[in-house]
Amino acid sequence: MSRAVANTESCTTAAIGIDHESGAPTRTRVLDPLALCVESIAVAAIIVNIVVTFGNALVRFVFQQDFPWAADTWRILISIITFLGAPAYFRRTNGMAYTALLDAMKGSRRQTLEASGLLMLLCVCLTALAPFPIFLVSQKAQTLPILGINSGFVAVWLGIGLLLMSVFTIEKLLALNLQPVMIGAVVPTLIVVATIALRWAYAEGHIEMDPFIPIIPALVLAFIAGVPIGAILALGGMLFFLITGDAPMVTFPSAMQYGIGSYILLAIPFFMLAGTLMEVTGMAKRMVDMVQEWVGHWTGGLLIAQIIGMYIFSGVSGSKAADVATVGSVMKAPLRQYGYPPTESVAVLAAAAAMGETIPPSLALLVLGSITTLSVGSLFVAGIIPATVLAIALIVAVVIRSRIKGFHKGPSFSLVRALRSVPLAIPALLVPVIVVGGIVGGIASPTESASLAVVYAFAVALFVYHAIGWRTCWTALRDATLIAGMILFMIAASNLLSQAIVTDGLGRTLAMEFGALKSPILFLFVSMLVMIVIGVVLEGLPAILIAAPILLPVAIRFGIEPLQYGIVLCIAMGIGVFMPPVGIGYYVACAIGNAPVNATMRPSLIYNLFIVLGLMVVILFPQLTVWLPHRFGMN
Repeated sequence: MSRAVANTESCTTAAIGIDHESGAPTRTRVLDPLALCVESIAVAAIIVNIVVTFGNALVRFVFQQDFPWAADTWRILISIITFLGAPAYFRRTNGMAYTALLDAMKGSRRQTLEASGLLMLLCVCLTALAPFPIFLVSQKAQTLPILGINSGFVAVWLGIGLLLMSVFTIEKLLALNLQPVMIGAVVPTLIVVATIALRWAYAEGHIEMDPFIPIIPALVLAFIAGVPIGAILALGGMLFFLITGDAPMVTFPSAMQYGIGSYILLAIPFFMLAGTLMEVTGMAKRMVDMVQEWVGHWTGGLLIAQIIGMYIFSGVSGSKAADVATVGSVMKAPLRQYGYPPTESVAVLAAAAAMGETIPPSLALLVLGSITTLSVGSLFVAGIIPATVLAIALIVAVVIRSRIKGFHKGPSFSLVRALRSVPLAIPALLVPVIVVGGIVGGIASPTESASLAVVYAFAVALFVYHAIGWRTCWTALRDATLIAGMILFMIAASNLLSQAIVTDGLGRTLAMEFGALKSPILFLFVSMLVMIVIGVVLEGLPAILIAAPILLPVAIRFGIEPLQYGIVLCIAMGIGVFMPPVGIGYYVACAIGNAPVNATMRPSLIYNLFIVLGLMVVILFPQLTVWLPHRFGMN
């Protein structure tokens, strides 16, 4: 995808940019057998994970008890998925990195910048690997409570993953010319020298400024050089502790391992897989086709169908970029057939993706629940009405723009055709009902509901649509596992940066600055603006990982309902991700819709303005967020 990145929430081949060609220029065939082995083990782990999680839910429902060994098994499986899936994903893609600057360059300049980023990534991996043997020994002294095996079997996958990431990074470096690599080595070398000098200066008391002040430029350089976001987060934490000496280096692997300790995070690969199955088997297309049949004849009807399609599919895949890829691909042909400009349809597509950030299941809400005390189930239910408010705001914008621009209506309405489309879409529409219904009904946890969604999607694809074979199944499993692995790796790395922020007191300082605001409403509006900006610059999940633990306690002290604040943060973050001219999701939408970036910017800003207005309504009326979860007795 030109001038875009492989978005952190993507789960379709088009959206995540997974390269299926074994002879890609950034890798050789020599390591193909190793990569296939790594992918196979990771896929096997997710299959076992589905069986154990789904089986545990059934056993509890029937016998009112869990598998006693399930928790220990989950710890092992999530470690395998994370630390094998991430390097395998990195080998096939850019590893969830910002590549706009790289894509704008050619020849030796591009290779020099790329080499600089790869060498920084290699330094991060080797720095985490250096103290890993000490961490592994400490883990071997502990045992898993039920299985009785030592915890080293959980921790060893981190070391293997870091080693694989290093090997695949070297493989990409070897594909570049020697001269750009040598020139590119200047930047990481300067960072190493500066780190050593700063360590001495802090130890001797010659410097008293906050360590993050000299660290930020290094992170900016890593960002523009295309270093994966997860590695940038780890780099920030590593540089802090290396400069200050406030913690031993064994903190690096320890923080990363414990960063994925939440059971909730197991739902991420499940929702990824469910969304992939919906896309590759045509279930999502049938769903979008149904919406088109019912509303396509309205003024701006096909754009409205795109919004509603995004709303519905957001409740299935849990992945915004997957939503963009799937709905955008289905709607592209009819929109062009009836004269809708690509710039307009892509602008609506991007805004609708931001609108759907809180529709369950949402990765942002899952991650928010895993790092705070908020219930994921409550967040899922709380996000439904605010997303509806934003959808209505976006539909109003479409109607106004359609009347002004004179956009054609879609195909004429046929009740027979519309009714015929419903039965084909019902199996797909039941997926979000199963997920939310299982949680609200207290039948299953979010993770178990996610496993149920996967089993259901497999069954529907196999027995109802007859649309899945071994090759399709393998592709869906592999792509979902790899993208989930990289997302989980990002979460693991963010834990190291979070520890650095806590140790530094930066979080406390930011909390005091926000706490000094005059009123809860002002605090909410400032938070909205800050999260939009962070979402534009840093991308989605890292923004939540860094900001939520700092700002949520401040919101509670202001008397703001925690659920409302969590929803506001996630929506604002989503707006930032799809906000032109910098938002990563905006470039993804333009690439999928084949729309020129510059020409799409103006209509996109207009639609984003309506989304922001809708968010302001959500801020001013907290009942829109909390009424539904309170109605179901959820807090």
